[in-house]
Amino acid sequence: MADLVTARRAEPADIDTTSTLADLAAAAVRTERGGRWHLDHDSDRSPATERHHAALQTSDRTLVVGCIDETVVGYALAALSGTVDGTLCMIEELVVHPDAQAVGVGSAILQEVRRWAIEHGCLALESQVLPGNREAKNFFERVGMKTRKMRVSTDLG
Repeated sequence: MADLVTARRAEPADIDTTSTLADLAAAAVRTERGGRWHLDHDSDRSPATERHHAALQTSDRTLVVGCIDETVVGYALAALSGTVDGTLCMIEELVVHPDAQAVGVGSAILQEVRRWAIEHGCLALESQVLPGNREAKNFFERVGMKTRKMRVSTDLG
């Protein structure tokens, strides 16, 4: 029998697992091209437990977990963001444990984030991918997202 892949809004009891996944992902990202810059400049540097608890306590953020047979193996943290054209949903973090990738967990999480974004009147979903992270880029393209802009930078110090 195949494993059951599901996604749902996170509960307070899920925070230990999502925080552990966030810490594992941050350690891996730090070694990727652009990863150190992203973690030091683009990311909310508060501890994952604080970010994830905050998402459960406000209506403009969501924390969604992906499960295999009810075991949390991934998550997404998303936030509403106002623009000139309307509201968009920014996927700030999307992490699936390496041993649980390529079985539909990320797609299930994204589907639940999409539902939440539509409920909140969002016009679009956005996320960021580090340069060279072809697996993440390919995942987002497989689920219907497109690259719309690239951001370039250089260190001055």
